[in-house]
Amino acid sequence: MRIKEHFMSASHSAQKPTAGLRLHNFAVAVGDLNAMVAWYEAVLGFGVVERGRFDAVGADYAMIEQGGLRLELVSRPGHAQRPADRTAPPEHLGVLGWKALVLETDDLHATTEALAAHGVETVWADQPLNAARRSTMIRDPEGNLIHVFGPRLAVA
Repeated sequence: MRIKEHFMSASHSAQKPTAGLRLHNFAVAVGDLNAMVAWYEAVLGFGVVERGRFDAVGADYAMIEQGGLRLELVSRPGHAQRPADRTAPPEHLGVLGWKALVLETDDLHATTEALAAHGVETVWADQPLNAARRSTMIRDPEGNLIHVFGPRLAVA
C-alpha cells in the first residue's frame, strides 16, 4: 500500500495521533565537530549546552542552542562521510528530505550584512520570495543550507 493510500484509509483515520510529542532538537551530521561548533557560535550566536558521545552509534555530539532553537551537531570521526547535497535552489526541492535550517530575524538587512562580514557562502541575499516575504540563504562550511526570513511584510 502506498503511503498516501494508507493514511487516507478509513481504518487509519480513526487512529489518534501520538500525544505529548514536542520538538527536542534538529540533528545535523558534520565532518569536523569542533570547527562546526565554532562556526555556529561565531556566525549565528549559538552556545554549547551539552557535549558527549552516543556510544550506540559511535558518534560525538555537541548540543548547541540559540533563541530557543536547539541543534545537535553529531560526528563519527574516522568513518567514511559523504558531503551534503549541494543542489542549488530551486532545484534542491527535487531532492527529497530536509531542505534547510530556517531562521527568522526582525532586521534582514542588518543580518545579511553581518553574515557577509563573516564571509559566509551566500546563495542569495535579501531577495523577495513573494510579496510578503524577503530572505537571505547561506551555507554553513559543510554545505548545509540556512535560510533566514525577514519579517512578514504587509501586502496591499
